[in-house]
Amino acid sequence: MTRVLQLSVVHRPDDPRIHERECRTLVEAGHQVAYMAPGDESGFDAHGVLHLPLPARPRARRALHTPAILRAVRELRPAVVHVHDPELLALFPALRPLVPRLVYDMHEYVPQQIAAKHYIPAPVRPAASGAAAVGQRALAALADGVVTVTEAQMEALGQRPALRTTLPNYPRFARFADPRPRPDLADERLKLVYVGSLSKGRGCGVMLDVMAQVGDRAVLYLGGTFADPRWGREVEARVAGELAGAVRLLGRVPPADVPGVLAAAEVVWVPAQQTSQYALPTVATKLYEGLAVGLAALVSDLPGRSELVREERCGLTVPPTVEGHLRGVRQLTMDRDAVAPMGERGRRAVRERYSWEVVEGRLVDFYAELTRGVASP
Repeated sequence: MTRVLQLSVVHRPDDPRIHERECRTLVEAGHQVAYMAPGDESGFDAHGVLHLPLPARPRARRALHTPAILRAVRELRPAVVHVHDPELLALFPALRPLVPRLVYDMHEYVPQQIAAKHYIPAPVRPAASGAAAVGQRALAALADGVVTVTEAQMEALGQRPALRTTLPNYPRFARFADPRPRPDLADERLKLVYVGSLSKGRGCGVMLDVMAQVGDRAVLYLGGTFADPRWGREVEARVAGELAGAVRLLGRVPPADVPGVLAAAEVVWVPAQQTSQYALPTVATKLYEGLAVGLAALVSDLPGRSELVREERCGLTVPPTVEGHLRGVRQLTMDRDAVAPMGERGRRAVRERYSWEVVEGRLVDFYAELTRGVASP
């Protein structure tokens, strides 16, 4: 048994990848696991994960978490510190003398993600993206192991560290095995659903433009938050005006409530745009979650989305444009008898091949190798 500190200054205490999947799996494998994140309440949860709170701070003040993090490391004396944010790589030089093993969990294509940040002035983004690439590569080399979502993310790293594993963001199928649809979302129209980041890059604008042309044959349930407040106000104004009745804004949907929201719909919509980030291979978690509850899929023809849908015949792939997605929605409204069988095929595929239960052994094996010969002090 080893003592592990999972650490984030960006993600929530209920983050599915960190808490529901990685922390729980490590506890079940016999490790002592603490998860430190902003806005949390202190104490053990029902799964045996010790939650440690950090104060919620805006992006510009996250560096102020450093003293509390270092204090927690000295008090807990973990054998492993496993970080989930690229900015926490800056702590590796200070953590190196204190912790036997360091792990970097790379959730995103970091340089491409930074190049799309709305809060970075456009002229500065290329330089910021380049600096992030260099910094990530250099600091990740101080780690003892790296975890990524896709194999392609490994290309951003050098030869170190040598210990690596890929953990796709597949859902824990047990969580979606028997969902209860939210009763307030019942509707006779074709019910489409999207739950996630409500950004232009994720296709939020495309969905609104499509719904403005579909008429009264479909309804969209739109769950999530806006990273860009100005864009959020624009969307809210459209929904309250021309799209009233066609689109329902649900706000942030906590992970525990996601199965019920998805189960109230018929089609999971993933209209990602061909940005520098979303054109790369990915694992679109929200797509797999929708399939897990038996929804058909409508996705942009981009890597990490369209291959699965075509192979499993569980939905439609369309060009990542308003015209492409409009044709997709119209086709689904005209052939609703085909929707349920698509969803059944997708659910079976997730259960058998694309669930966390299928891949979680990789994390257990990774930790066995990582902690070989090391025990918590």
